[in-house]
Amino acid sequence: MSRRKIFRLELFDETGLEPHTIKSLKLVILGVAFGTISFNINGGISMTGYLKTLGASDFTFGLLYAIGPLAAPMQLIISYIMERTKKRKAMFLIGGTIQRMIWLPFGLVPFFVPMEQPVLRIWVASLFLMTSALLVSFVNVPFFSLAADLVPINIRGSYFAVRSRIATMFGVAGGILTAWFLDTFAGFNSYAFVFALSAIAGTLDIFCFFGVKFPPLTESPEHGEKFTHMMAKVIKNKKYMKFIIFMTLWQFSINLSGPFYLVYLRNVVILSNTLITVLVQILPSVYSIIIVRKWGRAIDSHGNKTVMQVANGILCFAPFLWIFISNNQIAVVFLIITGLMQGCLLSGFEIGSNNIMLGHAPKVNRSMYIAVYFMSTSMIGVGLANATGGWLLDNVFSVFERMNIILLGVKMTRYNYIFAMTAILRCVMIFIALPRLIKEENNTPVRELIRSVFVNVKNKLKRSKRR
Repeated sequence: MSRRKIFRLELFDETGLEPHTIKSLKLVILGVAFGTISFNINGGISMTGYLKTLGASDFTFGLLYAIGPLAAPMQLIISYIMERTKKRKAMFLIGGTIQRMIWLPFGLVPFFVPMEQPVLRIWVASLFLMTSALLVSFVNVPFFSLAADLVPINIRGSYFAVRSRIATMFGVAGGILTAWFLDTFAGFNSYAFVFALSAIAGTLDIFCFFGVKFPPLTESPEHGEKFTHMMAKVIKNKKYMKFIIFMTLWQFSINLSGPFYLVYLRNVVILSNTLITVLVQILPSVYSIIIVRKWGRAIDSHGNKTVMQVANGILCFAPFLWIFISNNQIAVVFLIITGLMQGCLLSGFEIGSNNIMLGHAPKVNRSMYIAVYFMSTSMIGVGLANATGGWLLDNVFSVFERMNIILLGVKMTRYNYIFAMTAILRCVMIFIALPRLIKEENNTPVRELIRSVFVNVKNKLKRSKRR
């Protein structure tokens, strides 16, 4: 067997695909791999440390994290323009390149805003964050619309699993480099470097799509359809709207405490940037690389909803463990356990939810369906959740913290309380809301997926004993 054939087998099933489609699918994987480096910098310990060093309080920190999601209505406008003009590729390439390069001046804010004006620094940083948030609509809406048109439905589970695996490898390399650099070189110079790296990696992501052949957008039978008509069709699609409601509430339950895990590890547990990155980002990524293809095959065999129920039915208990991650000797052990859970389970849920989002949206005006999804999940599920979490920390849980309650040997901080709250909400969403709100055909019962997992493990153990 030739090298070329082996390489193809390692990526995805190319049976029946045109050469230009195969090339485009591989370029998408490469682009997303570069993009993952940028995403990890912008949403990881680099951003947390940078905003805190600029002087942001917990509430201000939550608001700054909420800026991007609150700009989500822009996606509706971009979707409408794209459906009317059919200029999907041009919008993606131009808007995406500018958006990725924004991170370069963002990292240089301390060098052109005086030290004596910390409030102005926060405002300038927030201006760059808002600009990036508005421009990211030029990326998200065209990309997911492209993915739905480009990736054959029969290989979506496996394809997105492979894409996730390769992107995660790139993300691990970028994460190690940035964490090491932040710990080795102190001050704003180190942040300037890592955000410059984010800008370069993000731009390479967009440049990969110059070689992608974008399929033409499906024409609406109603030429020149109005914005209100497009929106009405989305809202009347009850199946799709229930999915949006679930994902919005689910994202809210996650992001209520999402930005503050890293703050907690830096300021309370007092771990180095490198150790935090290894335990919170790299370790889960390694686990994900190992198992993500199995989730892709499980989705193709058992269905999206079933995999989502099993994966996050277990994962939703992880925040309870965070309550006991304190400044003590077992903190690293708990982080390894939660990292194992996240790395092994989260990818199954994410691939399943992406497949449902793309599968439930019809071809005509599909980008509008995707835009409504991202607007709801971003504004409420991320933006409102981040801001609410910051407000609760500064105004509610700070009061609880002063009560000096000790639970199982751990002194409860305001962060412990918000971890407990998000764990309860996540359990409610998975065990109560998901079965009622998400409707999908061709799903096997949960017990069948669990049984197949045990059978596979049992068979592997038997084979290992024979050896």
